[in-house]
Amino acid sequence: MNTPSDNSPFTVPKGNFRGHDQQGVWSENYDPELTEVGPGTPCGEYLRRFWMPVAMTDQISDLPYRLRILGEDLILFREKKNGRLGCTHLHCCHRNMSLEFGIVEEGGIRCSYHGWKYGLDGTVLETPCEPPASQVKKKACLGAYPIIEYKGLAFAYMGPADKTPPFPVMDTFDDEGDELVPYLIKSPCNWLQVMENAWDPFHVVYLHTKAARVQFHEAFAHMPMIEFHDSQTGDFYTNVRRDGDFIWVRVHDHMLPSFTQNGGHFPIPDRSRYFGRGGLSRWITPIDDTNTMVIAWRHFREERFNDDPRGMTNRDEVGFGKTDFYGQGPDRTYEMRQRDPGDYDAWVSQGPINIHARENLSFTDRGVAKARRMLRNAIRALANGTPPAQPTDNFKGIIPTYAGDTVLKIPLQEGRDDGALQKEVSFKVADILRSGDHLQGFERRVFIENALKEYEASWS
Repeated sequence: MNTPSDNSPFTVPKGNFRGHDQQGVWSENYDPELTEVGPGTPCGEYLRRFWMPVAMTDQISDLPYRLRILGEDLILFREKKNGRLGCTHLHCCHRNMSLEFGIVEEGGIRCSYHGWKYGLDGTVLETPCEPPASQVKKKACLGAYPIIEYKGLAFAYMGPADKTPPFPVMDTFDDEGDELVPYLIKSPCNWLQVMENAWDPFHVVYLHTKAARVQFHEAFAHMPMIEFHDSQTGDFYTNVRRDGDFIWVRVHDHMLPSFTQNGGHFPIPDRSRYFGRGGLSRWITPIDDTNTMVIAWRHFREERFNDDPRGMTNRDEVGFGKTDFYGQGPDRTYEMRQRDPGDYDAWVSQGPINIHARENLSFTDRGVAKARRMLRNAIRALANGTPPAQPTDNFKGIIPTYAGDTVLKIPLQEGRDDGALQKEVSFKVADILRSGDHLQGFERRVFIENALKEYEASWS
């Protein structure tokens, strides 16, 4: 009997092929506890207990602006007397005509169908087609949510009115010499897989540096040492590398459910740097279970802060549907995304809702595992009657944050393991950052900078 030779095109490839054995992955389901966000769902109820950005205000004209948040169809509008923003359910509570076709007036919005007018809080103000004796205004109301507008973003609170928390004002929201430029980019996938990306610092080594090209800085190719630290507002991690004589400590803030701040986008670790602040303040806002918005401020600081020595930032590229760093949206051809993928491609390609049962988490995924564990615990605690922790719980005024870059000149120490040295430095820097929590503004910055300089000098 003739058999194909080894170089025949019909030779069966050799190897440990196990596709058939692994077919069970296609029947696994997603985790609804962490991913379903609609009204009445455990995760949805948890997310509704926080202020979250829902729109860029420059998208709101003199007409109603339709949007979808947490599975609810809504409109935003700017009433004409004082310019305040209102947010209501999409449909008029009379006959369900969409208020995207409503008439924006002083103090509220009027339905075009029968003229019912609503205040910013959803109160029925006028029912012009009803007879004078009609009592419908007293029993009907339109669902509405409070809005806070700040520096180009509209923030909504969609939870129970009697549980409304104070609005959390971070120290990075109004920092001297810093311009905040908002942007919003949509992703056709669940919120959690977008949020988790920030809890995964190890992807920077490959996705952003080794996979195709250097997208940010060549030093990111060095495998970092990651340490997680508790704070009074949540967590932050230190991301530590050596670059020559310098130890570079990048700090990322994390506050549940989705607020993150990172280090600078384009710094260079070629000189000492003391508490340089981050380049991004970001929220992940779910549209529904399979669509998400990244809503953020990019930070553009004055040249004296040396945030962008290579001139890689571009304020004009930041806005609705775009930002000035690579791979954050679908703004590239499919072939380019295949050849040079970015963050957007990583989280969207996991599917509409990532199925955790198919994953094999490892040591480098401990940040992702921690985020899921914290989120699950908080969701279950709320279901059992414990309100979620708020960033404002321990601070009555401006809330201190830690994100940014510290670069200290600490050369290799003869006779010392450098990995252990970097770990020691990361914990010391974290302690110094937290030691300024009792201060605010310029006073806090100077206090931390001086402490870091003193610590650096101790190694010389």
